[in-house]
Amino acid sequence: MNRLSFLGSVPRDAKILIFSNSFRSFSSALLAVTFSIYLSKIGVPAVLIGLTFMGISLFSAIRSLIEGVVADRVGRKPILIFIAASLVVGGAVFLVTTDITILLVAAVLFTVGGTITYTPAEVALLGDKVSDGDRTMTYSLNATLATAASILGSFAGALPEALQRLGLPEILAYQQIFVVFTAVGVVCLILFSLIKEVKPEPHSAESAPLSEQDLGERRLLMKWSGVVALDQIGGAFNNLLSYWYYLRFGVGPAEIGLITGLGRFIATLSFALGLRMAKRFGTIKATAISRVPIFTINILTPFMPSFALVAASRLFMSIFSDIDVPLRQSYIMGVTRSKVRASTYGVVQVVSRFTSAGAPAITGYLYEFVSLSFPFYGAGFFQFASAATMYLLFKDIKPPEERAKG
Repeated sequence: MNRLSFLGSVPRDAKILIFSNSFRSFSSALLAVTFSIYLSKIGVPAVLIGLTFMGISLFSAIRSLIEGVVADRVGRKPILIFIAASLVVGGAVFLVTTDITILLVAAVLFTVGGTITYTPAEVALLGDKVSDGDRTMTYSLNATLATAASILGSFAGALPEALQRLGLPEILAYQQIFVVFTAVGVVCLILFSLIKEVKPEPHSAESAPLSEQDLGERRLLMKWSGVVALDQIGGAFNNLLSYWYYLRFGVGPAEIGLITGLGRFIATLSFALGLRMAKRFGTIKATAISRVPIFTINILTPFMPSFALVAASRLFMSIFSDIDVPLRQSYIMGVTRSKVRASTYGVVQVVSRFTSAGAPAITGYLYEFVSLSFPFYGAGFFQFASAATMYLLFKDIKPPEERAKG
């Protein structure tokens, strides 16, 4: 079934979650292109930019864990409303001051400049709203529309330069990206308030003994978190990729936004490939296969002599870069029970983000004092380790829809 036509059969609340995620993806992509450059323009050195991303990763990891646990106990809707309100407050801070200390603290506390999509409460609630048979398709549709929105966000990275050509001062032109960020938070706040959710039943007493199913889920969760952590470490070495383009080739936000947007356009089309691979090979094998071009291109990138060649290789990599996102979300939701889905995803997030948090700071240090090449080697190594470990540990553990096929 075509994913866009499938949207018509998606339940109302699931549509709200999908569209709100798309709005946040737009603003997140806009900041991915411009945020580190904006920080450098107001006087933040590369090492401190890297430390800021590390702080964002660490604090958002703690938030994810807390939000996941609380969401399973009191409901997912209150957590989603809290997240949207945080976006509004964080964006507003960046609009009213250029004080570096205040801005960096706000960036960490409110995840300004970091990834704000796929929160535990949202992923769990989306899984609850659809059947097992529709789950992977729904997550794929969610990723498709979010990626399409991020294309527009990447292209919007040219906004500061366009505003400067119209006569707006440089810093003021860059601050307009936070107008967008804040507005998106307001829209999400309204959308989340429309969701209908039945308050979950209280969990059994903490002193109750763990069942074999509980223990099995915990063991699986720890293994899965470790595998995802390896992949996140690899990806974190590329958090300053826009800044690397700027340092290595002297290109600005307009060119970076164009390439990033084209890459996300290709990624939008690639989710259909991911679905076909999952149906043919199974979710785990499809995910592992999709990682091979990723770590290969990361290792080869430092040897490429021109921005055009790097851009071309990254566009090719885009065919595979996000294929695994909906597959992994659907998989972990499929092999865990509904009542612990948000906390499960929260644990995955906290483990992966804590273990990857140091990579941006290390990257900033390497850029400034050692080499522009080393972060790409680290990315390739950890992404290879993740793919190999995932396949070895999980190839025989199947979600319900794959077990049904025999």
